[in-house]
Amino acid sequence: MGAMSVLFLMGILSSIFIFFITIFIVIVAYSVMSYVFESMALRLMTKNLWNKEGMRVWIPFYNKSIFGKIVGYKALGMISSCLTLISFLLSMYFFFYQQLKMVLFLVLLLMLIITFILDTFIAHRIYMNVSPRYGDILTATTILSLGLLRPLFLFLVRNKFHDIKNDN
Repeated sequence: MGAMSVLFLMGILSSIFIFFITIFIVIVAYSVMSYVFESMALRLMTKNLWNKEGMRVWIPFYNKSIFGKIVGYKALGMISSCLTLISFLLSMYFFFYQQLKMVLFLVLLLMLIITFILDTFIAHRIYMNVSPRYGDILTATTILSLGLLRPLFLFLVRNKFHDIKNDN
C-alpha cells in the first residue's frame, strides 16, 4: 500500500514538473515569435522612413529605442529599452539563483507594468498613424490581450506606416 502512494505521489510531482516545463517552453516560444515579428515590422518601417538602421533593429533591447524614435518619442523608447533590459536581468537572477527576494520581485513587476504601458503607448501612436479609424480598436485589443497581439498588429501594419513628423 505504501508503494502505491509513493508511485501516486511521484506521478503527481512528475505531472507538475511537466506542466511547468510546458509553460516555460510556451513562454520562450512566444518571446522568440514576438521578437521576430516586432523586428521584421520595425525593419520595414525604418527602411520606409529613413532607409537606414539596417540590421540594428535586430539588436535586442535596442530595438525598443528605435520604436520610440520612429514615433517621435526617443526618450520613451530609451526608457522602455532600459526597463526591458533590467527586467530581463532580474528575471535571470531569479532563475539562476532560485531566490525570490520580495523587494526585487516587486521592482520587477513594477518595471514590467511600466514597460507594458510605454510599449502600448508607442504602438498606439503607430496604429493611429496607420489607421486613425481603427487605431483605438487595435490599442484596446492589445491591452485586452495583455500585449500578446501587439507584435502581430505591428507586423500587419508595417507597410502602411509613414513619417509622423511629416503629418504635422
